[in-house]
Amino acid sequence: MNEQEIRQAMSTLEVFRAQLESITQNQQLVQMSLEELGRAKETLTQYQKAAEGDELLVPIGGNSFVFAKVASTDKAIVGVGTGISVERSMDDAIKTMDDRAAELIDSMKKLTDRRMMIEEQASTLSQVVERELQALQQYRG
Repeated sequence: MNEQEIRQAMSTLEVFRAQLESITQNQQLVQMSLEELGRAKETLTQYQKAAEGDELLVPIGGNSFVFAKVASTDKAIVGVGTGISVERSMDDAIKTMDDRAAELIDSMKKLTDRRMMIEEQASTLSQVVERELQALQQYRG
């Protein structure tokens, strides 16, 4: 490798670093979404088990809850995207949470696979650059 090729390889390593940072951020967002879905599913499941008229603590986010009386345990309002929500049976609402979780788990797997591939490429390229820099220093030395 000449100096120009070494510089290009170092630029590629910087691109790999930026990609890894982006993947890490996406993984954190997916993990947060999975946790939120888990809480939503748990709330729906507990609500479904309650009797009409029971008073429950319902999570509203930020580790905050409100007291609510159960009016109906057979239906829930579920977001379907872009600010649109629809009424669904409680079982369908819970299934929706499971389906979304499965999609997120698949996304996490893809991100993890991509991360491992980039890390492997970066490691290999980094070793090559180090050897070439050492050889260049010895040549100049």
